[in-house]
Amino acid sequence: MTNKYDEALGLMYSPRGKLIISQALTVAIETMESVEPEHDRELSNINDMRFIRDSLFPMFPAIRAAVAAATE
Repeated sequence: MTNKYDEALGLMYSPRGKLIISQALTVAIETMESVEPEHDRELSNINDMRFIRDSLFPMFPAIRAAVAAATE
């Protein structure tokens, strides 16, 4: 039996895990971008999160766009 660390790594590298991380990053980015007043936004964190999502976990925005296009 694997330990929880190995189990979590297995999930993270699976297609489902990648989708979950992509969704979490997308929601976090959207939430952080909506912070008012604008000068309270953590822009460097938002930019780094967007870089990680777009470079390693790009699937959620693509799926969201495809679903939106299909329902129009």
